[in-house]
Amino acid sequence: MPIIDAHHHWVNEPDYLDRLLTEMDRLDIEKVGLIALGVPFQRLFLEQAEPTGCADNEALARVLAEQPDRFFGYGFFRLGSDPVERVDWFVESGFVGVKFHLPAWDYDDDRCFDVYARAAEHGLPCLFHTGVFCLPEPLPGQRVSSARCRPVMLDAVANEFPELKIIIGHMGVCWGEEAAALCRIYPNIYTDLSGSLGGWRDAKPIDWFAEMLYWPDAHRKVLFGSDVHCAELEATLQAQTSIFKQMGWSQDRIERVLYDNAREVFGLACPCEE
Repeated sequence: MPIIDAHHHWVNEPDYLDRLLTEMDRLDIEKVGLIALGVPFQRLFLEQAEPTGCADNEALARVLAEQPDRFFGYGFFRLGSDPVERVDWFVESGFVGVKFHLPAWDYDDDRCFDVYARAAEHGLPCLFHTGVFCLPEPLPGQRVSSARCRPVMLDAVANEFPELKIIIGHMGVCWGEEAAALCRIYPNIYTDLSGSLGGWRDAKPIDWFAEMLYWPDAHRKVLFGSDVHCAELEATLQAQTSIFKQMGWSQDRIERVLYDNAREVFGLACPCEE
C-alpha cells in the first residue's frame, strides 16, 4: 500500500535526505511533504551535537526541482515577518503548500488575511502549526507564543476563504476538541496526527480518538503526517496506524488516511499518471 507523509521536516544532518529516501523506499512511502524552517529550528530533531548547514526555503526549492517525484514542499511563512509576495515566490519555486509557524499575530488577526488570500488565489493548501510548542532554542525578543496557534482561530480563516484547504497540524495537541470540531464542520479543514513518539498521542486513550473523530466521514479529514526524524518514521507510522485500527476503522478508511487524502488535497498525481 503506497503512503504519503504530508508533514516532515528536513533535519540539519549530513545526508539526511538520502537517509529519508532509504526509509521511504523501505516503508513504501511514495512521497513526502517537506518543510525547511531555517534558523529558528536549526536544531530540530538532531541526533548529533551540532547541526550541519541550515535547511531553509531556498535550499528546499532546489531539492524540489531535483526530485519532484519523491518530494513536495511547503514554503515556511512567518506571519508578521514575511511579506505577502513571499507566497508568489513559493509558487514560482515549485512549492505546493504553505507552512505557518511562529506567528507574530494570532492566526485570525485581520493583518494575516492578505496572506491567506494570496495562498487561496494560488490554490496552495496551508498547514498551520497548532498546539503548545517548545522551540529547540529560545528566541528572546520575538514574543513567540503558543497562544497564537489555537485551532479555533482557523474558524474565521475557513469562513472567509472556503476554497482554501487548511490542515490543522498535530490535531491541536491540547486543543484537540477544537481541531476535530472544525474538521467536522468545515469542508475545507483537515488535520494530521503528527508529533513525537511518546508525545501528545501517547497521552490519549483510544476512546478519546474515537470520541473526537466520531462522525461517519472523519477518515476523509485526516492526513498521515510524521513530524519526526526519519529514524522514527516506521515507529510513528505504526503508532498512528494502530490508533486507526483500534478505533475500528476499516482497511479502506486507513488507506484513505495514509494516501488518498493527501493526494487529493495537494492535487498529487498517481505514479501511473506521471
